[in-house]
Amino acid sequence: MKTQSRMRQSMISGYTFIAPAIIFFVVFIAYPILFIGYGSFFKWSTLSDMRFVGLGNYVTLFQDDVFGITLRNSLFWILITIPVQAFIGFLLAYVIEENLTKYKSFFRTLFFIPVVTSVVVIAILFKNMFSPYQGLITNIIYSLGVKGPLDWLGNVHAAIFAIIVVNIWEWTGWSMLLYIAGISQIPEEIKEAADIDGARGYKKIIHIFLPSLTSVHKSLMMLGIIGSLQTFALVYNMTNGGPNSASEMPGTYIFRMGFKVQQMGYASAISVIILLIALFFTAFQVLTIGSGNFISKGGSNE
Repeated sequence: MKTQSRMRQSMISGYTFIAPAIIFFVVFIAYPILFIGYGSFFKWSTLSDMRFVGLGNYVTLFQDDVFGITLRNSLFWILITIPVQAFIGFLLAYVIEENLTKYKSFFRTLFFIPVVTSVVVIAILFKNMFSPYQGLITNIIYSLGVKGPLDWLGNVHAAIFAIIVVNIWEWTGWSMLLYIAGISQIPEEIKEAADIDGARGYKKIIHIFLPSLTSVHKSLMMLGIIGSLQTFALVYNMTNGGPNSASEMPGTYIFRMGFKVQQMGYASAISVIILLIALFFTAFQVLTIGSGNFISKGGSNE
């Protein structure tokens, strides 16, 4: 009896400890997902009742040209930001960790500052820098002999790429930090063996560092895909999805349709499709190349 009582008390204690996490998951993750999925089958707004339309929102969605633009922009975002941020982040991490003997902390902090800076501040700063007449960036280009005016954010073909450049500047420090963590876990014996075998410069990078950092590459790819599909604040504050929806991303389009146009059911359908796309990419990566585990020292890269 005493053994059973102790086991019961142990179980109660265990459930008590995990209860906050379960409640948080149910209230802030599971319930919103289920409600949005349910709401996507209705036509409703914050000012009207819900009217069942079945798959009507989804039929309209796949005929929506603006939704197609958001998917195209997300693809651009993924294909450009992930490899560029990873490349620059790795170079910064390699130079700081392997080539500097002093001021490592200073340079780590310097390149990481944009990551912890308010997105709104960054958006306003670069919006002014891209200004066609008084912007710092455009004036530098004018000084090189390029004829103006250059309206980066007002051009339907250039707006999304200008924002992508800002996003790369903002998040490269995060890639650098992960690569620094990965480099710190490479055994010194491997580096010394490479030096003895005559591996120098780019050969050492290609044959030692890049293969040893496979788990970091995978982690950055997964985080980059999910982050690209969740992009909102930077685009909203720089262009609000314009001009003519040219820089619209899924997050800004969901916000516009849900809270400005008051089509909450339609916005819910967009949210469901974006969630399914994110789950597909995540599952595909995990099943094909693995998710990456850069924290587990000496562990598997799968």
